[in-house]
Amino acid sequence: MTSATYTNRYEVKYLVHARALPEIERGLRDFLVPDQNGGDFNGYFNYSIYFDSPDYFFYREKREGDLVRIKPRIRLYRASPEAEPGAVFLELKGRYDRIVAKRRAPIGLDLAERLLSNGLTELDGSDMESSAVREFNYLAHRFQLAPCVTVLYHRKAFFGAFYPNVRVTFDRAIQCSRQTTLGNPQDAFLYALPADQLIVELKYNNKVPRMLLQRFNSLGMQQETFSKFAISVERTHDEILAHKFLA
Repeated sequence: MTSATYTNRYEVKYLVHARALPEIERGLRDFLVPDQNGGDFNGYFNYSIYFDSPDYFFYREKREGDLVRIKPRIRLYRASPEAEPGAVFLELKGRYDRIVAKRRAPIGLDLAERLLSNGLTELDGSDMESSAVREFNYLAHRFQLAPCVTVLYHRKAFFGAFYPNVRVTFDRAIQCSRQTTLGNPQDAFLYALPADQLIVELKYNNKVPRMLLQRFNSLGMQQETFSKFAISVERTHDEILAHKFLA
């Protein structure tokens, strides 16, 4: 695996039922301000296409609990599921034990299409200016990467009102598909989680503010270990996984 520099970024995840959301939003209102990069107050949609090897190397890293692991993906941001992408990034989300780091590069739709069609040998000098693209290219050839699953969900994002290094996101309607195109074929998606469940993520550097953590706890929120990538692979590849990994 290529070397990487990990910053002291942590993520804590909570699985929440939709009926508890109004109380949670009221309870956190004084601590959070909307992320102005997230469009209007209605949030936005994340559309991520994940890559893996033919034998699901990166999925198995996650399920086997490897301390050092990585997830290569293309991420698109949309104002609505049908809207044109507002931005496209090639991302490598890495983890070292509990520490998280994300390296990414903005890319054009043309390069995204070539990566999805396995046109990796056609990358030229201008494509390779970003270290994230160069690392992805290395991983793609080493592991014979191909797109394996698409994950779509709605996100509302906030920053800490008193803690600038804190970010809180509310992800709902988490869906997945085996179709891995830049389009958004709505009929190809199924729910990775029940429609009435959502994920709240608390993201922070170095140390979580005690006051904020106490507020999360007072709202009855319980930490969960959850991977949108892993659960989406399982939901869309049940037959493959049953024969290869879960026997």
